[in-house]
Amino acid sequence: MLCALAPQGGAELPPSDAASDPISMEPARDVRREQDGFLALSQEPWLRFCGLKGFPPGRFVELRYAASVYDAPVRPILRFWIGEEFKEHILPSPCEGVALWIGRVPCETTAVWISPTNRSGAFSFRILGARPLGRIEALRKASAAPKRLFFALSADMVGLTEEAELNWRWALGAAPMSTYPSWRAARTRESDPDFDRPRSEWAKAPKVVALVDARGASPRDIETTRESVAAQTYPHCAVFTKTDGAQLDARDLVLPLIAGDRLAPDACACFVEHFARHPQHAIAYADETVGEGDALRPIYKPGWSPTLHRFENYVGRAACVRASLLAGESGWIEAGADALIDRLLSRAGNDVVGAVRRPLFRLARAASGRRTTIDAVFRSPPPAVTVVIPTRDRIDLLAPCLDSLLRKSLYPQFDVIVVDNDSVEPRTQALLHGLQAQDPRLKVLRKSGAFNFSALCNAGAVAGRGDYLIFLNNDTEVVTPDWIERLLFFASAPDVGAVGAKLLYPGGRVQHVGVVLGMGGVAGHFGAGVNEDDRGWMSRNVLPHDVSAVTGACMMIERDKFDAVGGFDEINLPVELNDVDLCLRLAARGWRTICHTQTLLIHRQSASRGGGALRLQRVYETERRAFYERWRAVIRDDPHFHPGLSLYANSEALP
Repeated sequence: MLCALAPQGGAELPPSDAASDPISMEPARDVRREQDGFLALSQEPWLRFCGLKGFPPGRFVELRYAASVYDAPVRPILRFWIGEEFKEHILPSPCEGVALWIGRVPCETTAVWISPTNRSGAFSFRILGARPLGRIEALRKASAAPKRLFFALSADMVGLTEEAELNWRWALGAAPMSTYPSWRAARTRESDPDFDRPRSEWAKAPKVVALVDARGASPRDIETTRESVAAQTYPHCAVFTKTDGAQLDARDLVLPLIAGDRLAPDACACFVEHFARHPQHAIAYADETVGEGDALRPIYKPGWSPTLHRFENYVGRAACVRASLLAGESGWIEAGADALIDRLLSRAGNDVVGAVRRPLFRLARAASGRRTTIDAVFRSPPPAVTVVIPTRDRIDLLAPCLDSLLRKSLYPQFDVIVVDNDSVEPRTQALLHGLQAQDPRLKVLRKSGAFNFSALCNAGAVAGRGDYLIFLNNDTEVVTPDWIERLLFFASAPDVGAVGAKLLYPGGRVQHVGVVLGMGGVAGHFGAGVNEDDRGWMSRNVLPHDVSAVTGACMMIERDKFDAVGGFDEINLPVELNDVDLCLRLAARGWRTICHTQTLLIHRQSASRGGGALRLQRVYETERRAFYERWRAVIRDDPHFHPGLSLYANSEALP
């Protein structure tokens, strides 16, 4: 097959890209070239770069690419073929129009593929440029993360290729939020009608009505909003103030605004395309920017979290609703835009809310936030709960764990199964024997063999009597006395699977407030490393929220749901990533995962296994590969994170 030239045009390219050679691509797998773009034949289509032009093996490269603003933002996957094997990188999403990735091409690379989208159907994607970087330039770009740069260089010197590659990703993969104005300037482009093609029939699409609250507003603010609506690329828009007496059709889409709010030129079109892709959605919200000039910042929001919304209106008014939703809503004309969206979201079902993950709004003033104090503690008659603790010796960890559990826990009906995996130290045996004799709640289950966390947990679950299971590491300590009641508050809900806690390092800094898929290339603890009272991204460090997964260091799940998905995978994932895998299998059955950040425990992460942060990459490589192959589709695009944020930072950062 002859290689076709990648479409050109769109953004006015900077000199470095304008000087680079065009990059040609051809369909490789599950994709067909169309006259005006590509057609994905599956949820993982692949394009092949024609040759290695722009990808010199062993060199650092800077890759710039764009996707249509009317396609949902997705992180592409870049695949370097090395013979019959390959290495993959999850790239930044072009959610602002253009994206940029810097990385190193493996020395043995024989071919390069890219998967631009994760959904079937028409899509637009183009390579704007690829240029090799000199080592000095790469070092300069990585110098913002000196610790990671040091590890990368050190690993390179001693031939630890995988360890070096991982640290280069961390060193090159994040920029501070304070750099957003210049970062954004390099990643925005003008709309291109030949590239940004509608996916739905706009002639038959609904009208978008901007309903503006102009009470107390100046004429200039009203005109600012009118002008932004008039500048929309979508042709069927209207703007009314609440005193104009707007007549809405049930098919209309409504944008509740405040005078002075501005819309991005493609905002209405993006909402129209979103509702066409997701006809079940009645509400869709978007991101926004705040500030001006050097103080400009994005507010990137996670995918819909009904749990987080119960505690705080994190969406604000940057949302669009179907007019039919307003038909049964009394007083909606008089309600303020923020209060109206908050009210509609609070009454919406979990499956009727979606997110357009692009900054489509510049608000005149910040949304009036709503924070609600909820007594998120189980108060009904207590069901039986079993706590499962796998262990092997390490009495220095196990003793304080059991002491805090048995002494501090207020819950009246729980038993403890300590699954002893070949402990040999006399002090450990004496501790377990003594506690078992003194406390009828505790039972020791002996299980010999190689350490297999999944098998130990599964065995403990079978031995327990509880209707609910808590899997607890032996290097944890209870801080919150009613921790079981708090976990049970969410775990007892019919649509919830796993529930985790907020875990702290012994010094008080955050160790876990949920798992983000794709972080570090596979999965990681986003929000870690800050002080306990730091609110974190979208207040998720201090408020309960939906996540894709929680750590098995402290996880509650109803027994029937645990059994329904077959428990932990003790065959393919005996040690690593079995907790994340369990949460994803629960999600596949429709059960949500929640991190209850008002439940505190101390966790000496991986202390009983020697400190996971320093292990070589070849340790548990087979498990990481099995997990990645099983869950690549969700790893590339965590629905509870944001594709505009870096996967190589513990807190909010730009990719």
